[in-house]
Amino acid sequence: MITTDGIVLSTIRYSDSSVIAKIYAEQSGLGSFMVRTGSGKKALTKLAILQPLSLVELTYKDDHRKGIHSPRSLERSISLSTIPFDTIKTCIALFLAEIIARSIHEEEQNKRLFQFLKQAILMLDTSTENCSNFHLKFMLEFSAYLGFYPHVFKEEAYFDLYEGEFVNSVPIHAHYTQGLVTTKLAELIALPLAQYHLLQVGGGIRRALLQKLIDYFRLHLDGMKELRSHKVLEEVLS
Repeated sequence: MITTDGIVLSTIRYSDSSVIAKIYAEQSGLGSFMVRTGSGKKALTKLAILQPLSLVELTYKDDHRKGIHSPRSLERSISLSTIPFDTIKTCIALFLAEIIARSIHEEEQNKRLFQFLKQAILMLDTSTENCSNFHLKFMLEFSAYLGFYPHVFKEEAYFDLYEGEFVNSVPIHAHYTQGLVTTKLAELIALPLAQYHLLQVGGGIRRALLQKLIDYFRLHLDGMKELRSHKVLEEVLS
């Protein structure tokens, strides 16, 4: 039997009284769990616990032969105070949950990654700053755990998405940044995660940065499925 903290990434309806939740667990990595929600008010309470980026504690029998586990218990471990009630933070959470789910496939323990994700979620939840750039800085920091963090900035004019480095001449392919997008990317890299809000950037450049970072992830993660939630996020931030 395993008892572990977890981060809810997504749910899909399985029946009138149950859902399948994708959860990234501290002790066992990414897994799928059949959660019985019941009906009526009980279902609403359980579904509230399973919102994207909810922090939970679950207990289940570890059986590698099963693709879907049935938790004996699943409860909220830390209550998020602003993400569920702030429209911008909710949309950021939906996007972060999707990018995490699309990027991680390991069904194995990675406590260092789990702690990074947990602390980032709590930072977003407790932040009183403008959160419009949080997802951009998160993606950069997340890329370090996935193995393709950008090389150190050297005052170059372009960022080569294929190579993950700044260069002084136009790459021979179409996957690169230039101009103000390159400048703002370099500024963002230089900031600690906790200072994400110090980046001064307009909506157009923010959208361009997001698209380039999504392209960056897709170039470095084989078979990464298309993201959808960023379109809603862009509309909310516009």
